[in-house]
Amino acid sequence: MPLTKFPRAQRSILITVMAAVVVGYFGCSGKAPEPTAAKKPPVPLLSEASVRLSNDPGKTEVFRDAGLGLFIHWGPNSQVGTEISWPLYNASDDYIRKYYNLAATFNPTAFDPAEWARLAKLAGMEYVVFTAKHHDGFCMFDTELSDFKITRTPYGRDIAGMVAEAFRKEGFLVGFYYSPGDFRYQWETGKRTGHIYEPDFESPALFGPKQKSFVDYERGQIEELLTRYGDIFMLWFDGKCEPLKKHAWRVRQDVFIGRGEIPTPEQEIPGQAADYAWESCLTTSYQWSYLPGAEVRPAAEIIENLIHIRARGGNMLLNIGPRPDGRIAPADEDLLRDLSLWMMLYGEAVRGVRPWVVTNEGDVWFTQKRSEGTVYALAGLEKNSRSLILKSVAALPETRVTLLGQEGDCPWEQTPAGLKITVTRKQTIRLVKAPAGPDEKSESSDKQRLTWGPDWPVALKITKAKPAAGIGK
Repeated sequence: MPLTKFPRAQRSILITVMAAVVVGYFGCSGKAPEPTAAKKPPVPLLSEASVRLSNDPGKTEVFRDAGLGLFIHWGPNSQVGTEISWPLYNASDDYIRKYYNLAATFNPTAFDPAEWARLAKLAGMEYVVFTAKHHDGFCMFDTELSDFKITRTPYGRDIAGMVAEAFRKEGFLVGFYYSPGDFRYQWETGKRTGHIYEPDFESPALFGPKQKSFVDYERGQIEELLTRYGDIFMLWFDGKCEPLKKHAWRVRQDVFIGRGEIPTPEQEIPGQAADYAWESCLTTSYQWSYLPGAEVRPAAEIIENLIHIRARGGNMLLNIGPRPDGRIAPADEDLLRDLSLWMMLYGEAVRGVRPWVVTNEGDVWFTQKRSEGTVYALAGLEKNSRSLILKSVAALPETRVTLLGQEGDCPWEQTPAGLKITVTRKQTIRLVKAPAGPDEKSESSDKQRLTWGPDWPVALKITKAKPAAGIGK
């Protein structure tokens, strides 16, 4: 019966009772009507006709000046020390389920991105590239387009966002690695191709909470990465990426594309100098993701690699694989601290530089700052001293030669054979164990034999210099 058929007094009582019933129902159930979610406005895109399909020239020079970056491969797989993603290649369904179930126990409670950023800054690094999504499809960011993500693990926090914020506070250029290949999509939609690296941008199979086709799913994630995490300097696409690269530039025309637009050799240093942007990607050990008990490369090898790369005009992107609890492995930390010492002494010779007219004369390598007329010569010393004759460098009367990090000038003279420089390292940097002398037997005494080191290349700064006649033509 309609309420209007009841007398006024009875209507008042009935309304009060009905209200109490409704409130009591929702109060006991702990539920209330959910408000309709406000539809987010679409991300504004540049038109297809106006987007520039290449890197911004200014950003390219900023990237080349930076020179040294930190690469970070990390995910739930670190709990068992396997390589990231690749164990899924040719794996059984049983193994795939076990690999994906690792997300249920991933809880890096010791993760401190500010500590990572401070250490990387000490090591002279100026940009970071963090794995937002690798080939396995696991997202280290809080995407709305997939449930296979860090915020659905016991840890439950947006790690990519934390990394971006911490490194940006230390002055880093922030970049995200993104794999166009997504084996999780292939596996869940029944479109498994057998190879986890290959994306099928034409696949119409719907995926994820938003039920998107493959290319729309990935375009949506690119929009998330470029609009939710502050100033993202770089995207690094590991695989075929044309639709995604174009879409990224439509979202942010000035975002710098690393792999996918510039050469990025892995575990290799090209043999020739190139005066354009390129990047050599090297690991501290021999696996990209965390490897228990890994033997890392000696600091001298990493330093020499950096010198050779910068002399040839490239950048070095040095990779670490953090432990499952979020800490940097001790061996990696020690290596980065060694690199910190070398960069503290000689980093000027590899920052903001370009190739000299020759890359090297034997074991002496060169970089230059063109606008300043400054040349850097990087070379090893024999017992803290050495005499060099540089054929490619000509000095002027006002030229100065100094050993970076050490007071005073190095003696030099311009000779018919080239620029002769006498180098003597007098600065006391670090105590190292000295080898036994030729007349001593190591077992004859318990006396410690110490000397000043370390035995790494040094950097000479040569100002007001020019190419020697006939060089570089």
